Amino acid sequence: MKNLIGKIAVFAIVAAAPLMQSCLKDKSLDVYYANAIVTVKPLDDGGFYLQLNDEVALLPVNMDRSPYDKEQRAFVNYTPTNEDAGEYDQAVKVNWFREILTKDMVQPAAGTDLDAEYGDDPVEIMASWMTVVEDGYFTIHFETYSSGNGVTHKVNLVQPDPEKPYELEFRHDASGDVYGSRVWSVAAFKLSALELTEGQKVEIKLKWDSYSGEKTHVFEYTPGEALSSGQEGNDPGQQSMLTIE
Repeated sequence: MKNLIGKIAVFAIVAAAPLMQSCLKDKSLDVYYANAIVTVKPLDDGGFYLQLNDEVALLPVNMDRSPYDKEQRAFVNYTPTNEDAGEYDQAVKVNWFREILTKDMVQPAAGTDLDAEYGDDPVEIMASWMTVVEDGYFTIHFETYSSGNGVTHKVNLVQPDPEKPYELEFRHDASGDVYGSRVWSVAAFKLSALELTEGQKVEIKLKWDSYSGEKTHVFEYTPGEALSSGQEGNDPGQQSMLTIE
């Protein structure tokens, strides 16, 4: 199982694609490309399954135990099989995982200086299959600039006003690392603080500072049965070309 974790993969950036509400990519891509983003969900008996979106759950048949101690968003390359999936929707062979930074959204105390606490450095949020709200997470694919010297960038999903719970801000603190090559990464934020209800559609307005000024986009999301499972996410380290936390 250990050789499935941390394997280097090449990911395609689809910057011009429309914002999509599914994490599933073309299954024809070979083993070097991620073909999905999933939530890896450990079970009490030591096993685990993969939540593909709010409706589809995958059973990995070539791994007995989760590579993570807690619930974790991750890139995966998998191959469908004809094996019995039991209570799940599809049995699959996992070729590799690559973890995505997974953390809770932030609800700052009243009067918090958001710029000072969470940063106001610009990013471009990409309209790709990796930017998606599903399974109780907001997964965000973003680009920025970095010198490549290993400086850790900090990212957070912030709820500035509790009276407007579905208006969120993506905050980026580059730690002074604002020049260099254009790089990208992905972070996932658990939306448990929003108290989402299965089957009840919500509109989540996301705001961020881009290189051409402030931008917003509204995401429609209808939570599904997958919300019934929920363990706290952990804090992995490096993702893609950029070190983030």
